[in-house]
Amino acid sequence: MVLNRVGLTGATGMLGRHIRAALENEGVQVIAVARGRASSSEAGTWDLAKWQSPEQLDALFPDVRAVVHAGAMVQTSGPIDQGLMFDTNVRACVNLGEWAISRKVAVVHISSPTVYTDITSTRLDEEAPTGWSGLGGFYGLTKLLAEDALGRLRQQGLKLAMVRPSSLYGLGLPASKMVSRFLVSAREGATIELTPPVHDRIDFVHAADVALAILAILRAEAWETFNIASGRTVSIRELAEACVSAAGRGSILVHEAATRQRDPITRYALNAGRAKGLLGWQPQVDLERGLSMMLGECVYQGGSGLARH
Repeated sequence: MVLNRVGLTGATGMLGRHIRAALENEGVQVIAVARGRASSSEAGTWDLAKWQSPEQLDALFPDVRAVVHAGAMVQTSGPIDQGLMFDTNVRACVNLGEWAISRKVAVVHISSPTVYTDITSTRLDEEAPTGWSGLGGFYGLTKLLAEDALGRLRQQGLKLAMVRPSSLYGLGLPASKMVSRFLVSAREGATIELTPPVHDRIDFVHAADVALAILAILRAEAWETFNIASGRTVSIRELAEACVSAAGRGSILVHEAATRQRDPITRYALNAGRAKGLLGWQPQVDLERGLSMMLGECVYQGGSGLARH
């Protein structure tokens, strides 16, 4: 049973801490690994840009039956080191995948919806065409290449589940992300200033729901590709309104004439029917609850379980 002992990369990141909380809530022994130990003295260390020998990975993940690979280098607003991002997001997957085949260890890889060719298509399912659209910058390309590399290793015997969450949010979301910026402004009683397009729609999924889907994958040992999404798209304006409502403070100002209007588009409207059908998974955290959890610094929501960091 793979759930007895599970390795986890990116354990101190936003999604990683939610995954760890969800697994440990079920009594799973989690072997947590992160780039550094700044956030958790219990986490082992692996700089994903550095190649590890099989013996080094044995030491990092002793006696695990599965590894959830949540570690990655994410896109930022400033300049990035593309070589470092490639090594972290692509080469590390090959490193981990080859070791996992040799040790008969399953891998759950956290991918991205940016792998789909047409991310504005409505209700994308897992069989939709993949390709680099340019969305997500070089990060988006590395997630596509990582999927390709792991898919080829699957052909060589790797037990692999790939998870494609829609737009992720939760405690630990980088401050530069839209949800974080809106929520901070509202919490401080400031005005959230919006410029068109304010009617574009996005499916936001809480990290706790993704963590619960990963738990269900490991429990079922379902080595498939899964979209994970809330099933509800909200406009940018509706997101701002939800942040103001959750904080009980703040206001919204829309600069309607700032730019030329265009027809609204929808991003990350993923069809999560496979996860619902094969895993019995359902999203539990709606946007209003998820924003309140961020304000309350809650990392886990499953049934009545809440953990605060």
